[in-house]
Amino acid sequence: MIRLPRTPRMAWAPLALAMLAPPAHGVSPLTDPDNQGGWRLVESVSDEFDTPRLDTDKWFVQGTGGEYRSNFIGRAPSQFSTDNVRIEDGKLKLQAKWDPSFNFSPKIDRTDKKAPNGRKYENLTTAAVISKQPVRYGYFEIRCKAADASVTSSFWMTGNSAELDVFEFSGRPAQRHKVHLESELWSSIHDWSKPGGPTTWTDRLQIDWKVADGFHTYALEWDPEFLRFYADGELVREVTREQVGEEGWVIDSPLWVWVDSETFPWHGVPSREDLPVDYEIDYIRIWQNGAASSGEEGLLGFERAADGDDWWIPQEFRTHLAITDQRSASGERALRFMAGSGLADKVTAFTPYGTTAIDPGQHTLSMRVWRSADSDKGRLRVTLEEPWLELEPFDLSGLPAETWTTVTQTFRRREASGPRDRLRVSVLPTDGGARGTLFIDDLRIRAN
Repeated sequence: MIRLPRTPRMAWAPLALAMLAPPAHGVSPLTDPDNQGGWRLVESVSDEFDTPRLDTDKWFVQGTGGEYRSNFIGRAPSQFSTDNVRIEDGKLKLQAKWDPSFNFSPKIDRTDKKAPNGRKYENLTTAAVISKQPVRYGYFEIRCKAADASVTSSFWMTGNSAELDVFEFSGRPAQRHKVHLESELWSSIHDWSKPGGPTTWTDRLQIDWKVADGFHTYALEWDPEFLRFYADGELVREVTREQVGEEGWVIDSPLWVWVDSETFPWHGVPSREDLPVDYEIDYIRIWQNGAASSGEEGLLGFERAADGDDWWIPQEFRTHLAITDQRSASGERALRFMAGSGLADKVTAFTPYGTTAIDPGQHTLSMRVWRSADSDKGRLRVTLEEPWLELEPFDLSGLPAETWTTVTQTFRRREASGPRDRLRVSVLPTDGGARGTLFIDDLRIRAN
């Protein structure tokens, strides 16, 4: 298995991480009401669900336009349906319902080892909502009530061949000898770089209430060195990186946030009489602090980490490329290109392996560019490595001089990022640029 370098605190901010904002309306984590941790709300992945419709700038409903991210259409016999997502009474509600007339996929789900011939998608539809931006590290809090039937109500994250399950609740399993699941907080880490996504850590514990009986607050603090789980403000579980082991701690990259409902047929499948039921979510709030992210300094980490886990510029390119504090759009540092006496060969700067964790679909890359008045630089090139994708060259010839300008490009990724996906920025001799200086800052990739 290929392992990424261990990433310490304050290394580089994850690509596509939005700027942080102060806690909305003075709201702080339930476990830190005075905000002693210096938490700042990440608006792009937090929601009170008090609008008439779901904010599709923040959230993707699985199945929209026929698109199923991570190629996951649901767990048979149920399939995700966009019709099962609604905002009502200030809550996000994900419905599970008896829906035999739905246009089910003809695929056979072979993920359940207890069903050697696989399972058909039929009769039942559920729902999934996914954040449009990934997050790496922070404090993740949700107030919710699980669906009261034999379906899951889950809060989890996935990306870059990793899965982190905050919880997978089963509100009322049809197999009644499993009644203990009604009060079980089950959390896991999975490594999807290996066939079947083996579990590298898991833990189950009993809490003091049935998860479908009422609203409760659940939270995860995700740190480079530990995971802490909370229920109604009380610490109920902690596991460290050392306890999981380096091979099993696959959660160092940005992950997308999911809330969804599925059938787990090994716990029993709901009948027509059990449905419909709703998984109800009052809010999702995600905070970060200086220990979790350098997001305030930049959307991609030009702010060098203490151990140098930063952009890589090969020695032979450093006449022309450097990360410098000479000028920046935000924070203290930016990538500088100097033409010098002219460019004989292509020069390239690389982000660390695993920087980009991109699902299939349409995305927009943006960056801020500053060029000197004497710059005749014509084009700049950006490439994603795994799978390989060369974006169209950015034409800089018409940009105003001596000011920061945002340039953007929309592109489509047909496959999810591999575990060593990264971004490279290049300049070719044919791109022009015999004189002058360019600065590049605030790179961002956002799912559309």
